[in-house]
Amino acid sequence: MFYLSPKSSSDAQYYLHKFVDEIHQIYSKIIGKFFNFSNKKVEEMFEESEQIGDEKEIIGEETISKEEMSGLFGGSDEPRHPRPPHIKYKVGQVVKHKLHNYRGVIVGWDEKVKAPDWWIKRVHGTEEIDEPNYTIIIDTRDRLVPQIAYVLERNILLSEGGIVHPLINHYFESFDGKCYKSRPWHKNVYPND
Repeated sequence: MFYLSPKSSSDAQYYLHKFVDEIHQIYSKIIGKFFNFSNKKVEEMFEESEQIGDEKEIIGEETISKEEMSGLFGGSDEPRHPRPPHIKYKVGQVVKHKLHNYRGVIVGWDEKVKAPDWWIKRVHGTEEIDEPNYTIIIDTRDRLVPQIAYVLERNILLSEGGIVHPLINHYFESFDGKCYKSRPWHKNVYPND
């Protein structure tokens, strides 16, 4: 039903993209049954065979390799295009956490939570999470040690003013009083924000 009645051309582009992805997934499943093809991309197979070292980042009691970490918590380099119409907030917007009362700026988002299962269980329990998640760098005036949070959409709302954090200049080149402007490399990942 959504495929037939988009609200705008960007919505139509998003739903067409999703439709093509769904067709590709169905086709891959059918072909995979007959020919036993792997769903892995060629690049992923080379990365696995060329792993260098055993560098692990400790997060709580669990570990995540740096390779795994790059695609999690809003950290994927994959361009978010087309932009899904249900993503409420944009990269560069200043927000405030409804529960913990800190302010921050959005530096990334995922359409659905992208984190290890153990992290999801620890943070959200058994609740099924089916909503956008945002990566936020937290204002150091609200948290003395520089921090980054991965937050559900329902837990944030728009705020105002600039943010103080050592990573601001890494992601953004300017602030217009309402929103931060992404650096070109960051704009390539979020072209519609």
